Amino acid sequence: MTQTFKAWLVAFFTTAAFVFVSVRWFDRPIAGILYSTGARQRIPIELADRIFSIPSLAAVLFVMCGLVAIIERRPSKIEATVAVCTIGTLVTTVIKDQLKFVFGRTWPFLLRNDVYGFSFFQSGKFFESFPSGHASVAAVILSVVWFLFPTKRILCAIGIVAVDLGLVGLNLHFLSDVVAGSFVGISTGLFILALWKAIEPMMQGARAPSGC
Repeated sequence: MTQTFKAWLVAFFTTAAFVFVSVRWFDRPIAGILYSTGARQRIPIELADRIFSIPSLAAVLFVMCGLVAIIERRPSKIEATVAVCTIGTLVTTVIKDQLKFVFGRTWPFLLRNDVYGFSFFQSGKFFESFPSGHASVAAVILSVVWFLFPTKRILCAIGIVAVDLGLVGLNLHFLSDVVAGSFVGISTGLFILALWKAIEPMMQGARAPSGC
């Protein structure tokens, strides 16, 4: 058992414990206070999704990175980082969508109708609050940068916290949503880089398929 795996396991159980406590005692009071002070989700969820356009943008970047790769031009570290972040974004999007379906949590703005809770394995736009997708994507991108550029770690940590606080402050998500989302994103970034490191020796000397 590696130190990295032990650290991830500790982080998993710590996150799970915090999420449980937050769901039980913190989420609803925080969202209620924010709603009463004017943070009433002035930015609709649909509009936020269109602005970020995460899956579409990631898909376009992935295709571009793939085209660059098959012309066999050696990428710079920045280009390689963009490629890994793009893959991480796509993977994270799939994972968080599945988790949203599993947990089926209602959005903070539904508190105005006294609707709050989890409806497990319930699909629909009103049951997609947990975990936060935007927190997940921000975390996977910033975690990749964290691992590949150690001198930028303080900025990455600030970025993750800032995104989480912004989502909670705008009443777009509950506190536990962004904490869980950040863990999902960081874990995905870690897994992708670990897989890359594990398979790299086997890929030495391999060439992209030709004649396809």
